[in-house]
This record gives sequence, C-alpha cells and structure tokens, in this order.
Amino acid sequence: MKTPSIAKGRILIYRIFDVAVEIDLSLIERRSGESGRRLKFSKYPYMKALEIPDPPIAFDLQPFVMSLFGGDIKVNVVAKAYDFGVISIAFDIPLPEGTEFSELEAVTRRLDVDGSIGAKAGEYVSQLMDTLKDSVTGAAVKWDFLEDYMIFYVERLGDGLHGVTSEEFLRTYDPSKLLLYEEKELSEFTKRETMRHSFSYYPDDLAVIHVDNAFLIDPTGSLDMPDILEFANAQFLELRYYDHVIDNELETIYAELTSKSPVALFRLREYGRLVKKMTRTVSEITELTEKVNNALKVTEDIYYSRIYRTFMSLLRSRDWEVSITEKLQVIINTYKMTHDEIALHRGHLLELGIIILIVLEIILFIVK
Repeated sequence: MKTPSIAKGRILIYRIFDVAVEIDLSLIERRSGESGRRLKFSKYPYMKALEIPDPPIAFDLQPFVMSLFGGDIKVNVVAKAYDFGVISIAFDIPLPEGTEFSELEAVTRRLDVDGSIGAKAGEYVSQLMDTLKDSVTGAAVKWDFLEDYMIFYVERLGDGLHGVTSEEFLRTYDPSKLLLYEEKELSEFTKRETMRHSFSYYPDDLAVIHVDNAFLIDPTGSLDMPDILEFANAQFLELRYYDHVIDNELETIYAELTSKSPVALFRLREYGRLVKKMTRTVSEITELTEKVNNALKVTEDIYYSRIYRTFMSLLRSRDWEVSITEKLQVIINTYKMTHDEIALHRGHLLELGIIILIVLEIILFIVK
C-alpha cells in the first residue's frame, strides 16, 4: 500500500504566555457574551476522565493569510484565557486537500524556525491584554517565558483510504521524521523512541505524543485531544515560571541575609521585614501552584487521562513540582532560622535592658 495523501487536516501551532497572577474568567464570560466560549470535552465515553473546575474561555481572533503549500492559506486564530494567569494563542492552518506527507514535512520544518509566528502571537496577546485588562490581576506579560507546541491533525486520509486502521496506516507512513522535523532518514532506534508514546482507542484513530509536538488521526474532527495537550502545556509553563520566581526570591533572601549578617541588635526591624517577606512568598507561591495543579483533575483512568498523564510525564512536570516544593522548604527553613535568631537577639536585648536598669538603680542608690 502506497503512502496516502491527506484529504482533510490541519496544523495547530501554539504559543502560550504567562500574563498575570490571575484572570477572572467569570467576569470575562459575563462581558463577552456569545463571543467567548468555555472549554468542554465532547467525545463520549471518555469525556469524564478529566474534570476542569474553571474551564478556560476561548475567543476567535482576526484571521490572517500565510503563503504555504504553494498558495495563500487563511490561518484562523483562537485564544484561550486560563484562570491561573495564562493566555494561549493557537494558529489553525488548514491543509489543502491532497497534501502529501512529504509536503507536510517540508512545510513543518519551515514553520518550526519561522520567527514571524512568535511575533504574530505576541501582537495578539498584547491586543487581548488591552481588551481583558479589567479582568486581570497582576497583569504583566513575561515575554521570556512561553511554551510552544505543534500538532499535526489528520481528519481524513485521501486516495480512498479513509477509515483504514491506524496499524495499516503506520505500515505505509512513519511520522517520526515529521515529529522530529528531520529531513534525513532516521535509525530504527530513533523511530521506536519517537513512536513509543502512541495511543489508539478505536481502530481508525491514532495519537502519537511527543515532547515538542503530536501527530493525531481522528475521523471525528474533535478538538478534545489538542485541547488536553494545550491545557497541559499551560500548566507546565506555570510550573516553570514559579520555579523561576522562587529562584529569584532565594537570591534576594541570600543577598539580604549576607548584607545583614551577623544579626545586629539595631537591625532587628530589617530582619523582621525580611521574615514577613519570606512568609508571604511561601504563602503566595504555595497557593498559586496548588491552583495550577488543581486546574485539571484526573477522575478516571481511561483514554484521555492516560494521554494527559503520559504527556505531563514527558514534560517532567513532577520534577518541576518537586523542585518548587524543595525550594519552598529551603525558604521555610531559612525563615525558621532567621526567626529564631531574631528571638535570640531580642532576648539578649531584653537582658541587656534589665542589666542597664539594675546598674542605674545601683548608681542612683549610691548617689543618694
């Protein structure tokens, strides 16, 4: 069987930004009316595998035209706002009917290094922030912190092969080169490793999950799987960002402690302010990271949840969570030591005050 063409499909390119401490989705929903829509999974029977307490709100933005596949392609743009302070921009590029997989590989390699995609996403984020500013707490786009992801989505194969099983398809085409943006032939080891995280629920669907992108075949046209991968990327971005925030806080704390060490009796107030700052840092970051982790809950161990867990494992999200926890513990330990040192010096100061009073009483007695 020869490699089939693509009768219907799309490329989804994501740029995900941390833009705020929190976004009030309920307020956005009330103001946007029908122009904004809540994320909702559609496919039964595994739509209940994941639960989102406060689903993100999606907006259709102004489309634009790109020169791809030898012609002008209209690119649709969808933005999603997440309550934990993230905005995602998704570029939906439809594939011309009859696109060969070799053409898709060539265009993908070009898109992977196309800086205009990121610039365009930045423009959309800036415009959206102006629109949503009343609904945003602590607005500040962190341009140095973003996640990018790409999904190759095939809805229908061409050449009369619509409905072939995923096993039959994989005998005709190996998506490894596409997923790795490679032009040269790959080794068998690389192919196996790239295709290691492959899933299929029905005979004719396929999901190959990779750390930078994914290859999907879904005859239903559902966007559930892209939405799950997008959500996971948004969570991962926040974990990376808060780990960075804690690193900066630790540097500041160490610098302040070094400048004040050893504790001077007349600088206890400054140490008191530092202790309060450490307490506030631990409280705020703990609350924010818990909000990120609880934004999507796994309720059943079936298809969607397995893919979500696998992808989070590929992103090593657990390592980032452990890193944040350990660094917060360092701050807590530093707080305890500093607090104890302050208490000790205050005790010494109190003792000194008592001694001074006794000496004064003795002097006054002698003078009398």
